[in-house]
Amino acid sequence: NRVAIQLNTSKVNTIYSLSYTNPYFTPDGISRGFDVYRRDVDTGTNQTSQIGNYSSSSYGLGVRFGFPLTETSRFSLGLTGDITEIDLQPSSPIQYLDFCGNTSGCDANSVQVRAGWTYDSRDNLLFTNRGVLQRLSAEVAVPGLDLEYYKIEYQHAWYKDIFKDIVFSLNGELGYADSYGNNKYPFFKNFFAGGVNSVRGFENGSLGPRAFDPTTGNDFTVGGTTRIVGNAEVFVPVPLIKDSSSFRISAFVDAGRVFGEEETVSVDELRYSAGVGISWFSPFGPLKLVLAKPLNEDDQDRTETLQFQFGQQF
Repeated sequence: NRVAIQLNTSKVNTIYSLSYTNPYFTPDGISRGFDVYRRDVDTGTNQTSQIGNYSSSSYGLGVRFGFPLTETSRFSLGLTGDITEIDLQPSSPIQYLDFCGNTSGCDANSVQVRAGWTYDSRDNLLFTNRGVLQRLSAEVAVPGLDLEYYKIEYQHAWYKDIFKDIVFSLNGELGYADSYGNNKYPFFKNFFAGGVNSVRGFENGSLGPRAFDPTTGNDFTVGGTTRIVGNAEVFVPVPLIKDSSSFRISAFVDAGRVFGEEETVSVDELRYSAGVGISWFSPFGPLKLVLAKPLNEDDQDRTETLQFQFGQQF
């Protein structure tokens, strides 16, 4: 059995979560897990935040099941009850004010059904040399409460060792979300793109629709309901280091963006970048350092040449 505790405190996000998983709830490998969490968001406390001004407090409790289909594929199904209270300011982006219908805030309670399918034939989860990873997931809010929406996401990653210790990979990600019924789509469920794990060379979550705050003169990322990301990358061993299982360098080309609910999805609007990176599976956890150059940024895009990530899977 597995127990996981997450404590995350930052200027914008505070998360406390506890999860328990029994991987053999039944003898044939069906798993069952429980999750409980509290999440607080306050973008107004950080003047450098890329996201528009709002705050929220969420409490949730969920149960999930996993069903093995084959040695490489698995299906999951879960149900989560979530209580969320949103606080707004008159300076919050118009998309946020439209969702609540006022300038003070609103309740956004929901019961969410989540389903997913995963196919994973990778030979190594950290430094993959060959194999395929596919993920398809859906999240739907049960009608009758404050939220009525759905989200669908798909990822396909392919790895091939084209020469000794040289690996070529392609990764594609698609996401689409919308509301149903009479309720608007919740802005805090929007997709974001930009950063180490999507389109490198652009600041985290900065690609896509933006809102302007006339009181401060700042503009903010508001996210979108359609997300497109593509990556092509070549991995090679670090010269003069024998242990290639812990170090790798790479060269990459990225593309992607998110599009708002009222925007038309267009390939011409995608952002592109290229660069190099180094990955190290350190004793303290995975570490990634990236040097990237945007190829077609515009005046509103926020770029970042040097990017760093520590403690998450690659």
